[in-house]
Amino acid sequence: MFHYKHPFGEASCEDEVKVLKDEYEKYYFEETPFNKATLEDDCYLIIGRRGTGKSSLAHYFTFQDEIKNARCIDIDEPEVFSNVLKQVSKFSDPDATIAIPRIVKIWNFIFWSLIFSKYRDYSPEISAACLSKDSKGSFFIRSILKHILEKFLPQDAEQLSESLEDFLSSKTHELAKNKMLSIAKDEPVVVAMDSLEKYSVDNIDVMNSLAALIQCSSNFNIEYSGKGIHVKTFVSAEVFPYLTESAMSNTVKYVRHPVYMHWRPKDLMRLVSWRFYTHMEKNGIEPMASGKVVKWTNFHDVLDKVWIPHFGESITNGTGIAEKTFPYILRHTQMRPRQIVVLCNAIARNAIKEKVYPDFKSLPRDMISIVKETAITLANGVINSYSTVYPNVNKILDALSGVPNVFEGKYLDRIAQRTASEWPNGEYSRTRFKQIISELGIVGVIRKRNETSHIIEADFEYTIKDRLAITAEDKCVIHPMFYEKFRIEIAEKVVVYPFPDNAEFQYAF
Repeated sequence: MFHYKHPFGEASCEDEVKVLKDEYEKYYFEETPFNKATLEDDCYLIIGRRGTGKSSLAHYFTFQDEIKNARCIDIDEPEVFSNVLKQVSKFSDPDATIAIPRIVKIWNFIFWSLIFSKYRDYSPEISAACLSKDSKGSFFIRSILKHILEKFLPQDAEQLSESLEDFLSSKTHELAKNKMLSIAKDEPVVVAMDSLEKYSVDNIDVMNSLAALIQCSSNFNIEYSGKGIHVKTFVSAEVFPYLTESAMSNTVKYVRHPVYMHWRPKDLMRLVSWRFYTHMEKNGIEPMASGKVVKWTNFHDVLDKVWIPHFGESITNGTGIAEKTFPYILRHTQMRPRQIVVLCNAIARNAIKEKVYPDFKSLPRDMISIVKETAITLANGVINSYSTVYPNVNKILDALSGVPNVFEGKYLDRIAQRTASEWPNGEYSRTRFKQIISELGIVGVIRKRNETSHIIEADFEYTIKDRLAITAEDKCVIHPMFYEKFRIEIAEKVVVYPFPDNAEFQYAF
């Protein structure tokens, strides 16, 4: 039985696994653009912002069936990864050209230690190379780390590098590796390294360690993915630009075929509809469009048979403009599953309270007010995810209070000046301020404007793979998710659609 108060799922993968346990596999929606792409041999690097489903995807590797007979080592516990990163960074160096190659060896050693411990019962050769007797869950990871640290931590960085080199080229290690490769031909292994969501980008040692993790993953992929051993490393998109700009020595060489977790509107629609429909089935609730078979691979079929019957087709927004319900809800998110799940659950809770569930379109209370209230929580979540990237970010962003929803780029220079005293260590500059509001997806650049429908299509940084530069000549908009948070002035009655200008998104317009 699924949790009745959360028909669209929990806010995190960890919570969903706790609630659903063995049922989670049935609940997971496989028809997304990431599942198959991340299981390709040449994929080892997956980049996503907080709430885009990195942990869910990492957990998917434990029950996927694209790579036949595979076993997964899912390192998805932030505390464990944090401890590994903290200890590994001790062997860093201010000079990245020295630090990163050294730390690559440590990550390489950790990868093999994880694999050997998972397969220790398969052969005496593999067992002989293991440092730990544990083989399950977080105890397994912690035990490996403990033994690695006990064996090598007393050494200085140079000694450590030499010791690891000796061990990785030892007969014991070579015999275990060769045996593991022979096993992986028929029983592949997937190592999913789900890293932290928040880092201090000013910590050189940590950034070097992350850069080394990506480099090691790249090397591992080239050498072993075709032999049945796959490493999948997840990296926070909030931090990734800083890694490529300052820490990584050769991005062309080590950042190959990354998968960016940029969700399309139609996939988010199918995801939340699938969860909702599955919830109703499990709880014996009759769908509004009863008796109709849903083609889950067809967006329009899901829209017509699941979304519209429950949410309605259109809504009149707070400025009196009529628009479709799904684009209305979606534009109050940054197109992340967690955000739209939270919004839909807020609507569902009110429908349950008002005894109209699952007919959300019959809510006595205005759906618009529910979305606006919940958007504040979503906005705070985005800002919080950058608290270690930009110390004091909350006070810096207070300068946006009361700004108009549409303005020219040069207006930001005036706003930036208000923040000068809030920046630590004299880091203030107008360019840095514009970088913050762009990175967080608060301000976007208008691409197209329709005077008849009042729809503005805008580009936001979270939808692209590079930075979004905002110039004085650009026409800018505030993201609708931040309207309530910053009490934005509605200077122009427009509907801002923060969706990329791409054929896959055009259904909304």
